Amino acid sequence: MEKTEKKKKISIPVLIINIIVTAVFLFVFGCLVTVMAQYFSGKEPTLFGYRSFVVVTESMTGTYDKGDVIIVKVVDPEKLYDDPSQLKEGDVITFTAPEGFGAVEGYTVTHRIVVAPYEGSDGRWYVRTKGDAAETADETPVPLDNVTGRVLGKSEALAGLQNVLRSKTGFLLIIVLPLIAIGVWQIAVFAIASAKSKKQKELESTMQAKPESDEDDNEKIERLKKEAVEEYLKNKGGETKDGSHTED
Repeated sequence: MEKTEKKKKISIPVLIINIIVTAVFLFVFGCLVTVMAQYFSGKEPTLFGYRSFVVVTESMTGTYDKGDVIIVKVVDPEKLYDDPSQLKEGDVITFTAPEGFGAVEGYTVTHRIVVAPYEGSDGRWYVRTKGDAAETADETPVPLDNVTGRVLGKSEALAGLQNVLRSKTGFLLIIVLPLIAIGVWQIAVFAIASAKSKKQKELESTMQAKPESDEDDNEKIERLKKEAVEEYLKNKGGETKDGSHTED
């Protein structure tokens, strides 16, 4: 008996959905792990070298308004010292306000460079900054050590997302429920795959056992046929030529 195996047909839409869901899950999970690792190591959390900040003052009004979310490319202060030309006049930077910067001292500030990096009398490198909405430059220079990064621009999408995430309902709808849905989907896919695998194994086991059973049935039928013929011939041999029967 010849056995044929049917190849499983994989639904293309289901395969595409699986790939997309898995990719999204891995990306989100990777981002969370990266940020958490940086946080617990004492570093400022970044995502692929970028950070976002919310503008909370009006010092840059006209360029970045209060409430805007800006994207900052993080820089390494040591590399800035090696190559101060990375920053130039006209760049908008985010930095920690140094001592003497007034009411915002110690806070994160975003201003524009009006004097390119220069070496001070103390051997340190500085930049002079100014808010676009201000008439004069900041009195206190900013050490390159305090520079967080260079501003690339603002993101309307992130601003809207942040407004939504500030509410418990938004956080639940945007973060919690999608993660739960992805987790449930992955569990369902695994369960379905396991059930199919189990069913396939049972089918293969049945197919392997079936030929032996068929063979036994065939042997039984042949044996019954043989016994019937022998019984017939035995009875036939007991008849006489005139049709009478003889007794032993």
